[in-house]
Amino acid sequence: MSGKGAGIAVALIGAGAAIIAALITSDAPICPDFICGPDKATAQDRPSGGSGGKQIIKVPGGAAGVEITPTEITCTAEGGCDSDVRIESVGDATLKVTYMEVTGEGRAHFSKDGGCERKNLAPGVVCSFGVTFTPPSDGAAVQATLVIHHNVGAHPTRVTLKGEASNVPTEAPPSEFPTDG
Repeated sequence: MSGKGAGIAVALIGAGAAIIAALITSDAPICPDFICGPDKATAQDRPSGGSGGKQIIKVPGGAAGVEITPTEITCTAEGGCDSDVRIESVGDATLKVTYMEVTGEGRAHFSKDGGCERKNLAPGVVCSFGVTFTPPSDGAAVQATLVIHHNVGAHPTRVTLKGEASNVPTEAPPSEFPTDG
């Protein structure tokens, strides 16, 4: 490729990156009309990090939509998890929650009740369920992801799960009484 051709390629790549960044940071369609057609998913009120937040996915044209809150749950050994997960059908059609799974390195320390799994939620209906945390015996902090599969958009929705195990004794305190050896 010539130097001029390489310069044009770099300019096109930069322009494409700018367009993608604009779509990610706005309420613009995730997939433009010229790629997906008029019934495309949009994401609104994207999470800005930290605990809380919500994720909304809607597909225009009378389709299902989903709002899931929060985007992150923090759990401790002493206090349990700070929130339940709330799924709301916000579209014009039935939201189908097909299944949920916990993935990631710390997945063995988190579980969810199946209260919303394999549910069909009419528009406006809310379903909530709890997450439980079993701290690791070594007291380490762990993280996993709750993946909620549904019929809205091309991808499932994810909720970050953080577990903080604290106050785990490392060794027994010395006894003031003599021990027989």
